[in-house]
Amino acid sequence: MSENTKLWDLLGRTDPSHTTQFKRGGGFSGTAIKPMWSYRRMTEEFGPCGVGWGIEAPQFQVLQGAEDEKLVFCTVSVWYVHEGERHQLVGVGGDKAVTKNKYGLASDDEAFKKAFTDSVTNALKFLGVGADVHMGLFDDNKYVNTMRHEFSDAPAQKPSRHSLKKDIGDITKPDRWDEFERELLECTTIPQLNKFKLAWSAIAEAQGWQDGELGWRTVAREEINKRQQVILNGLPDDDTFPGDRPSNGNYVSTIQAG
Repeated sequence: MSENTKLWDLLGRTDPSHTTQFKRGGGFSGTAIKPMWSYRRMTEEFGPCGVGWGIEAPQFQVLQGAEDEKLVFCTVSVWYVHEGERHQLVGVGGDKAVTKNKYGLASDDEAFKKAFTDSVTNALKFLGVGADVHMGLFDDNKYVNTMRHEFSDAPAQKPSRHSLKKDIGDITKPDRWDEFERELLECTTIPQLNKFKLAWSAIAEAQGWQDGELGWRTVAREEINKRQQVILNGLPDDDTFPGDRPSNGNYVSTIQAG
């Protein structure tokens, strides 16, 4: 640890229990840090928000995206006090306020909040908050296990059913699974997801997708349920309140999330 990287080294180690795995369109996946963890690390190091560190008023910009999509960008300044001096960082974040896919147009009334959260966490990257995740160290299971033991004396977590899905691989993988995952990521509203569930329920039935502990019908239900939570709450950011969540209607499907 050098003097120049002192803060980086202090803030750059992340508790795995405060991260989440995510998928986005185009096959992109990775590890995301829960923003509340970043805020806590800043508070632990510099003091309460508004006293030892804080956020200036955000600036938003809405731009026309491809076709009928609308993009929202947020620029924000984050300040912190270190050794008696005030320092400032700038971050830019963005999201889609209106998206378009095969199901039509969909608006996101939380796009501004997501863009704001994105801009704040991007600013904190420059100070080193969660640096190990951003540097790709969480791609190494050995490193993740080391961090898990460092932040907790509890034994490593038992692999989830989602991780076990990879173990059964292509041996029992049904046709069109890649298409299933791609179309699932295109669903951005509950009505779109309900149409998706009904359509793929028929496909699963026709192709004879197996059920059971690790059957692909069971895995499909889990993936749909995860997507439903993302639609209702956004990517997990510990910043969603009960009043933010819309109702989800009543649909029944053989691969519907339980």
